Amino acid sequence: MSRSDVFIPRRLAKYLGESTALTLVEAGEAWRRGRVTVVRAGTVGLRLPLDELVFEEDVVCLDGVAIVPRRQHAHAMLNKPRQVTSTARDPAGKADLSRWLYQMPSGVFPVGRLDRPTTGLLLFTTDGDLSNAVLRPDHHTRKVYWLWLNEPVADDDPRLRALMQGVEICGHAARARDVTVKHRTADFTELWVTLEQGRNRQLRRMCRALNLRLQHLHRSAVGPLELGDLGPGDWRSLRPEEVEALWQCAGGRETVFARKVAALRRRAARARAALDPHYRLEAWLSRALVPGGTS
Repeated sequence: MSRSDVFIPRRLAKYLGESTALTLVEAGEAWRRGRVTVVRAGTVGLRLPLDELVFEEDVVCLDGVAIVPRRQHAHAMLNKPRQVTSTARDPAGKADLSRWLYQMPSGVFPVGRLDRPTTGLLLFTTDGDLSNAVLRPDHHTRKVYWLWLNEPVADDDPRLRALMQGVEICGHAARARDVTVKHRTADFTELWVTLEQGRNRQLRRMCRALNLRLQHLHRSAVGPLELGDLGPGDWRSLRPEEVEALWQCAGGRETVFARKVAALRRRAARARAALDPHYRLEAWLSRALVPGGTS
């Protein structure tokens, strides 16, 4: 049995997200209205807390109909235009992702965000594990940005070195992995900047802190994926080989599997420390596949 075939116990809230097209808010509302029940051996429909673990033998029902996590996932990329909010719905009624989500496969969601003025590559997926792997800073998934600076910047400008050495932002040192001058005139400079972090508006804040006059910001690549000839406002589905390459760049499925098992071990340890052992979880962990063999 491969790792991908192993059902890993997960919180009921996560199970709902993996099994339906409901947003996190919609899933919570469905649960509050009593539409979500769980059938376990010897029981009828139980109303479990959203944080309760669901196991493979459990039957989760929405409106009385059994639901199961997706086995096949959908993935896409969009060349996000300017002045579009990277959410399904903008609370202020501004342009958002709704028109593209309507066209894309059901259940996809954006992987991270680009702020409204920023253009470029925005990933979409139904796979929460892949999304988390891409966004985790310790997985070092590269994001390449094109920056238009409204000023000439020399190759030896100390501000360019500072971008790589680290800029203090909200108590954290933000830094670029690579900075390259692409083009320069007497009026402007084009930079390629590669990040492995992904804090909110990171590059804009770094430029502001260094007094670099950023005119426009565009993301051209995430991991091995590049926009290529995808025009502004256009989207396409990812090819299977692109998804596999993205997984490898983001640490691989084995890393995600191991991290999930480690989190469940910590949860079991906390339950034991509280003198309230989770016997069902302990039994699963005793036979769970982990990298290197069976625990």
